[in-house]
Amino acid sequence: MIEAHGVVQIAAPIEVVFDYLADARNEPRWLPGAREVAKIGDRPVGLGTRFDGVYTRAGRVVVEIVEYERPTRVTFRAHAKIVDFDDAVTLAAHDGGTALNALMQAEPRGLMKVFAPLIARTMRPQFEANWVHLKEAIERRS
Repeated sequence: MIEAHGVVQIAAPIEVVFDYLADARNEPRWLPGAREVAKIGDRPVGLGTRFDGVYTRAGRVVVEIVEYERPTRVTFRAHAKIVDFDDAVTLAAHDGGTALNALMQAEPRGLMKVFAPLIARTMRPQFEANWVHLKEAIERRS
């Protein structure tokens, strides 16, 4: 199992951050490597919502919201050819903005398990940087 953490302070209200983050269709605007993301079905974004995305390194990925407590917590569970992972994000109102704390737990699949230590060295700094990209995207909108 690979774990990575990310923490960032975003100068925007917690509801704005939550809604932008929870809708994975926004990922191509802030997440490096996210090429396209579509929502599966016509129900509103919430618990059980699924997304189908194409990502530079992972290929096609199906993502499901498995925890949805607006506006404080959302967890995405993703299945790709090479890795399965959960991204659990906790938000808290803080100093007029939003404190974001994220935890990724990833499990490489198949042959990729052999390369887990190498994958971890690459994934951890990328995961940390992703939240800075989210911060910049939301703050540009505000």
